[in-house]
Amino acid sequence: MRKLSIIMFASVLLVGLVSLGLGLFELGSTFAFLARAEQTEARFAGAVARSGGNHGGTFLYPTFHFVTTEGRSMTFTSASGSTDQPYSEGERVKIVYDPRRPEDARLVSFLTLWISPVLLCGAGLLLAGGAVLLRWRLTAAR
Repeated sequence: MRKLSIIMFASVLLVGLVSLGLGLFELGSTFAFLARAEQTEARFAGAVARSGGNHGGTFLYPTFHFVTTEGRSMTFTSASGSTDQPYSEGERVKIVYDPRRPEDARLVSFLTLWISPVLLCGAGLLLAGGAVLLRWRLTAAR
C-alpha cells in the first residue's frame, strides 16, 4: 500500500510540474509575442465555418482584415471559434500582429492571449501543490 501511495504522489506531482512548465512556456511565448507585436484595428470580414468537435456541430471562426504599418493588406482567421458569431459585419476590433510575420495576428482579448497559460499554470499549481500538501499532511498525521 505504501508503494502505491508513493507512485500516486509521484505521478500527480509529475503531471502538475509538466503542466506548470508548459504554462510557463506559453506565458513566456505570449510575453515575447506582445513585446515585438504591433497593435492596430481590424475589421470583421465574415467567418469560416468548420464542422466537427465533440458535439458534431459547426463552429464559426471569425475572419478579420487589417492593414500593417507598412501598408500591406492582410486577412487572418482567429484560432478561437464559437457556435454563435459575436461580431457584426464590418465591426472593428483591436488586434496585435508580428511585424516580421503579419499573418501571425491575434485578437486583443483574454481568451486568445492568456487563457492557455493561465489554465496550464493553474492546473499545474493545483496538481503539484495539492500533491505536496496532501503528502505533507499524511506524513504529519503519522
